[in-house]
Amino acid sequence: MCKKKTILYIAQPTHGGAIEYLYMFLKNIDKTKYNNILVLSEDYIGGTKRFEDLVESIYFLPMSREIKIGNVLKSVSKLKRILKKEKPSIIYMHSSMAGAVGRIANLFNFKVKLLYNAHGWYFNAKISKKKKKFYALIERILALRTTKIINISKAEYESALQHKIASKKKMCIIENAIDFSKFEGCDQYREKTRKKYNIKDDDIVIGVVGRLSEQKDPMTIIKAFNEVYKENKNVKLIYVGSGDLESEVKEYTTKKHLEHLVTVTGWVEDTERYIPAFDIAVLPSRWEGFGLVLIEYMACNKPIIASNVGGIADIITNNKNGLLFEIGDYEELSKKIKLLIENKEMLNNIVAENKECSKKYDISVLIKKHEELFDKI
Repeated sequence: MCKKKTILYIAQPTHGGAIEYLYMFLKNIDKTKYNNILVLSEDYIGGTKRFEDLVESIYFLPMSREIKIGNVLKSVSKLKRILKKEKPSIIYMHSSMAGAVGRIANLFNFKVKLLYNAHGWYFNAKISKKKKKFYALIERILALRTTKIINISKAEYESALQHKIASKKKMCIIENAIDFSKFEGCDQYREKTRKKYNIKDDDIVIGVVGRLSEQKDPMTIIKAFNEVYKENKNVKLIYVGSGDLESEVKEYTTKKHLEHLVTVTGWVEDTERYIPAFDIAVLPSRWEGFGLVLIEYMACNKPIIASNVGGIADIITNNKNGLLFEIGDYEELSKKIKLLIENKEMLNNIVAENKECSKKYDISVLIKKHEELFDKI
């Protein structure tokens, strides 16, 4: 029997795509082949219970989204001690800060193989050109000390090539995926969730899952909803998430007298209980490496409207398995929502297309590709 490989995973985000990705990944990877060690941001202390049965050990580092040299140096120093104790053969880094800390800590440790998944290049965010150049430069430098860079979509891969982050040989594409078993029988939650938020049977629910942050652009869906409500008085909006723009969203709903129609649930981990309550699912992101929640929408058989950006456009083909609108154009988004409310045939066709489309995003495909990569390097 072959000796197990020890893989150490580092992730910085406290909530959202990357951490959900890791949970799903560790839940499904073959435990007979790999010893799994998890390193997270200190901000996530208290939220690790669900990981305890999936990994051998869990550690914490003082990582944050903002670049603070002091924290970076502390994280690097602490990570070196962890590496000395655990002696992993592979380090798999998730998100830019985790990628920086992991690679700096291993600048001269050439025995360990370094895998990096940015989960969306930060230089594609809505930041100044100066910052874009700076972050791209940092990624190029750190790529020199990387065994393999994993891109979560074709758009991310092409963007990395465009910014000359690394050679084609050093990069690959392993598209995001979900564990569809999580959504089996999820229709049972439709009535429960709608009842919880006082939603009537004939109400049309427009739903969003995501952080209330600049990236996810909640104000565009709120403004679009306001336009839709002018012509459709039986609409409701459920925003599943939380974030720093929550107060701005609530101020707008109060100003427009929509507060009784808009629900912000706060952060949840069991999205399979909320998405079934939707009639139309929206993702209005300003930038997106992949858009994992789109596959969750598909798993719950929801018609999708999303912004035409980044990895979203790799998943959604306009007028086929969803509708696309231009970034920040709330008037166009409102028209697309009204179109699906009025055109049931189009709505049903989108759902049918996604039943077929979703198959390639099953977790088993993602795990198989990763295990092949782990064994190869």
